[in-house]
Amino acid sequence: MRKGAGYANNVAIQLADKMFEIKVRDGLARIGVLHTKHGKILTPTLLPVINPHIDLLPVSEIPMADAIITNSYIIYSDENLRKEAVEKGLHSLLNFKKPIMTDSGSFQIYKYGIEIDPIEIVKFQREIGSDIGTILDLFSERKDYEIVKKETEETIRRAKESIKEKGEMLLACTVQGGIYKELRRKCSKEMAKLRADIYPIGGVVPLMENQEYKKLAEIIIECKKNLPPSRPIHLFGAGHPLIFPLAVALGCDIFDSASYVKYAKDNRFIFPDGTKKLDEIDEIPCNCKICDSYSADEMRKMDRREREKKIAQHNLLQAFGKIKKIREAIKHGYLMEIVERGAVCHPNLMEAMEIIKNNKRWLEKYENISKDKAFIYSGKYSIHRPIVYRLQKRIIERYEPFFEKSIIFDEMQKPYTSKNEWLKKIEGNVFIDSPFGLIPIELDEIYPVAQSVFPEILDDETRKESSKIWRKFKKLEYAGYEEFGKNSKNFDLRKIRAIADYQFGKGAGNALFKGKIELIKSKKTGKIRNVICDGKHLVSMRATDGFFTLKKEGAKILHKYFKPPKMRVYIGKEAISFVKEGKNVFAKFVLDACKELRPYDEALIVSENDELIAVGQCVLNREEMTDFERGIAVITREVV
Repeated sequence: MRKGAGYANNVAIQLADKMFEIKVRDGLARIGVLHTKHGKILTPTLLPVINPHIDLLPVSEIPMADAIITNSYIIYSDENLRKEAVEKGLHSLLNFKKPIMTDSGSFQIYKYGIEIDPIEIVKFQREIGSDIGTILDLFSERKDYEIVKKETEETIRRAKESIKEKGEMLLACTVQGGIYKELRRKCSKEMAKLRADIYPIGGVVPLMENQEYKKLAEIIIECKKNLPPSRPIHLFGAGHPLIFPLAVALGCDIFDSASYVKYAKDNRFIFPDGTKKLDEIDEIPCNCKICDSYSADEMRKMDRREREKKIAQHNLLQAFGKIKKIREAIKHGYLMEIVERGAVCHPNLMEAMEIIKNNKRWLEKYENISKDKAFIYSGKYSIHRPIVYRLQKRIIERYEPFFEKSIIFDEMQKPYTSKNEWLKKIEGNVFIDSPFGLIPIELDEIYPVAQSVFPEILDDETRKESSKIWRKFKKLEYAGYEEFGKNSKNFDLRKIRAIADYQFGKGAGNALFKGKIELIKSKKTGKIRNVICDGKHLVSMRATDGFFTLKKEGAKILHKYFKPPKMRVYIGKEAISFVKEGKNVFAKFVLDACKELRPYDEALIVSENDELIAVGQCVLNREEMTDFERGIAVITREVV
């Protein structure tokens, strides 16, 4: 049942639970809204670092930023800045009306060995009106295990004390643990118990500076697995667009960057695939408003300060441009393509792809059931996407052959049976040897089978992975084409039963489709659109992904057929009357759910006593539904 019930009387935690919601998602990547006192922050996002001592690029000249981040220690340690911040507030000091996050000085301790009181600096952030404050964690990197362990335990202790002082300020509790997965796991679990507002992953700047992206990916995943899904994840110090796609795909929501200024002072331009010094550039390969206005030669002839300002503006535009591309990719379901293509920019990013490959089983829990955009092959890691893992797993576990004899054909034009009608007539199990592996022709229209593009010549990795489905079907009896009858008349029935088993669970097809079946097909394409059984409309078939939209009559059958909690989302009694009016199920009313449900799956909405109330489509999986307090968990389609 719902987590965190013991915190019901803690007002601060209740507020925290309601400040973040998911709007759109593509696996772990999500477009969300973070609510603060000074407005909303759309995530994924980048927070430009503002140093009150450096006015190279005033905040008035970065209108693209939803929020900024500054260092509270710098303000605290400067008597004049501290006085103004206390008297007039942080937003007045920085002349910024939108949300401001403050760091606490952890990096200064790590870099310069300064001393700061961990509780006093949190109180100071609250006092000056920071929207999001940060605990004073201990920055642990490549140190002896026992040293890092002690520092991590101290960070946890400080977080427990600091959270008592946050007031209405959102508080970021940083996860430390150095390069040790065990310590990252322990720190994440302990921080999760505190139900903090935001969870930064700290101590990773040296890894990014040394381009150790494999280790970075390992750390992100270890933290993400053990932190509450309802909280934004901030990858501290990540400001280069090269790392954004990978980090977002692994569940990071917020980044911050001081590099746009730091690189500008070194005459370095940030580009999506790396950085380049001005002296190395003949023509600037960019058409942002800065680079469209000035040539490389003109930049070199500029006054130093003016040149640094222009490069800093360019660098920020590059970073925010990448964030926009990522959000667009999330909306349409092709972020993993961007990740895979970006990985070829650096060998160490290719190593990070191995971490995604090794964690695809876990990633699949968060993967959409289908996507707006076709599955486009971009290299050997495409076959390891979580949606391919699901396709192979479900075919192996849920598909049952209909005949004694079988036949395999090579890949052909898709959808296989629409373009090759003769396949439907074969009186046997027909498989297509596709890049995904053996595909039963009854499943030829589902996502991503029909909606995929591969080259004719496949890489060795793809060929190896595609052989997995063969292991299930290799024991079948195979025969040549001439040995089969060519007059099968029940292909459509086999098709809808196979899709139901794949989508809802083994046995769903036979449970749903027995009796007098009427298929309503598109007059234009001839494809199945609605399935009527004994006069009742059970399902509609979506043209976009080949899956079923479950109707209330179909929901009744599956509710009776499947034992709880299969396909169920359990809601509290206070929400039942609203759902019966056709309103959506909000996450805060979800008591529990079937662990097999995936984002955009069909779901049975039931009471705590398993009374069927409605049928709908999930937005979240079980872990998310039972953790979020804000946003929609299930879109209600039909009330029973």
